Order: sequence, then structure tokens, then C-alpha cells
Amino acid sequence: MITNLDKFKKEMEPSKELYAQEIKDFSKKFDAIGEMTLIEQPDIDTQEYIFSFEKINGTSQKELDEILMEIYTHMEKFSKQKGIERFYQCARVWL
Repeated sequence: MITNLDKFKKEMEPSKELYAQEIKDFSKKFDAIGEMTLIEQPDIDTQEYIFSFEKINGTSQKELDEILMEIYTHMEKFSKQKGIERFYQCARVWL
């Protein structure tokens, strides 16, 4: 039996790949963050996609906050351009 969560994940797969590649490429410009890990947290009918970045030692919280805002702004614009706003609503970025 296919669940609503299974349907949701299948529908989101192309958007997830597009979003993940863009955030990975965009984040390369920041020396203060390292590798990205994608965590998928399922709910009943949907799931959250958490893009968690490694923090580089010695980076101030102020700098990390500025990076996070720049990533959010870029990914929101990117998602609108590519028509993947529904995926964007389920995506989270952690530093």
C-alpha cells in the first residue's frame, strides 16, 4: 500500500535534487561552513528536508547568522525561479 508520505516523497524527489545541488554549489563561497548533510524527517503525510552544514571552528555567531540569511534569501529566490516553492516550504537550513 502506498502511503501519502510515499506519494509526497516521490513528488518531491526532482525538487529535492535540484535544491540540494543549488544549495551545495551556493554554499561553496563561504569559508566559514563545511560539508552539508541532508536529513529527512518524515511526518504523517509530508517530511522536512534539513540541510545541515558543518560550522568551521572560530566562526562568530554573527558571521554564521549573516551566512544563514544569505543562503535563505538565495534559496527562496532560486525556488521561485524554478517553481519548487512547495519543496522550499519543507526545507530547513541549519548551521
